[in-house]
Amino acid sequence: MKKIWILLLVLIIGGAGFVYFSPVFEKNPPDIQIENNGFTNLKKPLKVILKDDSGIRYYRVTMIAGGNVSELATLTDPSMGKEVVLNIKLPKTNAKEIKIKITAADNSKWHFFAGNEAEKSIILKVDTTAPLTEIINNSYAIGNGGSAAVVVRVSDENLKDKYVMVNGKYRFNLTPFVKDGYYVALIAWPVEEKTFDAELVAEDMAGNVVKEHIPYYWRKYRYTKSKIKISDRFVNSVAKRVLGKLNLTIPNDPVEIFKKINETVRAANEKEIYDLTNRIYEDKINSFSIARFNPLPGSAVRAYFGEQRTYYYKGEQISRAIHKGIDLAKIKRAKIYSSNYGKVIAAKYIGIYGNTLIVYHKLGLYTLYGHTSVFKVKVGDSVRRGQVIARTGASGAVFGDHLHFGVYVQGYAVNPIEWMDPKWIKLNITNIINGAKRIINK
Repeated sequence: MKKIWILLLVLIIGGAGFVYFSPVFEKNPPDIQIENNGFTNLKKPLKVILKDDSGIRYYRVTMIAGGNVSELATLTDPSMGKEVVLNIKLPKTNAKEIKIKITAADNSKWHFFAGNEAEKSIILKVDTTAPLTEIINNSYAIGNGGSAAVVVRVSDENLKDKYVMVNGKYRFNLTPFVKDGYYVALIAWPVEEKTFDAELVAEDMAGNVVKEHIPYYWRKYRYTKSKIKISDRFVNSVAKRVLGKLNLTIPNDPVEIFKKINETVRAANEKEIYDLTNRIYEDKINSFSIARFNPLPGSAVRAYFGEQRTYYYKGEQISRAIHKGIDLAKIKRAKIYSSNYGKVIAAKYIGIYGNTLIVYHKLGLYTLYGHTSVFKVKVGDSVRRGQVIARTGASGAVFGDHLHFGVYVQGYAVNPIEWMDPKWIKLNITNIINGAKRIINK
């Protein structure tokens, strides 16, 4: 008799242990994840993810709005799997706030075969009104590879983001201007693009989006095309030198050496320059004043911005590139001047551009000085008009002493000739911004 009781006790303990430790009787309730930021426009479905190791057996989604309860989704099916993704369509309501309640149960045999149950609720603010946008003032025209200005108004109590989008892929951030709700930006028509379109984009926290076209007439610039012969001397004395300074492997073939410099290194250098010049540092501006740039007075132009270069080696075409600045030459180690107030944000060796100085002039506008021999300022220095900031040189992928002068708007290279012309600056930039300021202050 005693053995029977011992056997029963062992069976009871074993059964209890099986129930407690078996995956069939797992005790964890389903995990309920709701993708939201606290807002809804009732248009975008609410994404809900249900997870459980024993599989989802049941779920129910309800909405409470203005005291009314609506069932949005429900299903009982033990074969739904370990992860269930729901995109819940929210019904129209006049309520300013709604509560979403989600209940889910799993396939576990715990709780006397009823399974584990979980419940989660969120409160969403309802916002179905799109942001208010207005174009206050903008430049009349923009040239391919050129720049322009725009001043806008954007208003929404739940505003999430606002920017200018060019050709659907180039983003230009807006800077708060003069009064709350007003913004200003310099934008660019990237020289690689054959067409141009600009839109003011505003989005609120609920996902309401407004896109408003900004009217610009196109001004077509004609950029030169050049054929450049690559010599063994250039490959051996310049290209190899740059690759060596960058600690990159040097191919055996002269063509591959040049292609590595002109394509691989150039792409990395342009990415680095973009990363250095795509920021706007000020939180707000009330005015914007800029003088013409003349970094090397009395110099001669040796190469223009936008020049489409095709490179040849022993009569065979081997590579291409677009020149992203203007080359100015004077005497060796000529003084380079700052034409405007600014702050030095980079003073370093950048591959094909050699010793490169970059200065920030507000509103996302930068100037770049490449191939220099010596810097007269350092990162963090404020520079003034007329100050000597560097001297020309032949560092980087060049033979002769000259200055590569570049202008960048929020990371994109633009035509320096525009910014070297005081009439163009007045007509297309300062008049636009000052005119908008008068409109705003009326």
